[in-house]
Amino acid sequence: MNSYSKILIAVILSSLLAISSCKKEEIIIEGCTESTAMNYNATATSNDGSCILAYEIAIGIWNISSECADLTITIFEQSVEVPLNEIFPETIEITGEEDGVVSLDVNENSILADVANNGVVTIQDNQTISFDTDSFDPTGLIGVVEVDITGSGTIVSASNGNLSLTLSFEIPLAGSQSSTCEIAFSR
Repeated sequence: MNSYSKILIAVILSSLLAISSCKKEEIIIEGCTESTAMNYNATATSNDGSCILAYEIAIGIWNISSECADLTITIFEQSVEVPLNEIFPETIEITGEEDGVVSLDVNENSILADVANNGVVTIQDNQTISFDTDSFDPTGLIGVVEVDITGSGTIVSASNGNLSLTLSFEIPLAGSQSSTCEIAFSR
């Protein structure tokens, strides 16, 4: 074997040894790797503990502010302003009922809502609260009204969210009424 062949074999063996000893360096991308989380990152290769699960962050005490459309009803030709913003307290406690279902405590009335993984909140069907009209009804004819609530919203983060609601009710001597409310949640 001539020296040229020996050198060629040495170069090939050295190259193979160098290539085989090189390890691919794995690129680590930190982020939320849980696909059911609101902030799932499909490109993340390592879970950094930042996952936000909508159902879990919905639970707790929230400050709320409500903006309800004005509602005026007429009973025996007398106009009555209905202060719908008074239906909602300044704070609401949200408790977990089961995975994906929460209960909103509104003045000792429970309203059930579904919370999707992406943060969408939907009030379940047939949710009703009682509203006492004695404080603003000069006729004294309305009394306690059952208010049907429908609507949906979004949990935006662990510290804020919103709901758009429709309030529907039957008022004696005034018929069916409805109004809309925008509710902002914050912590």
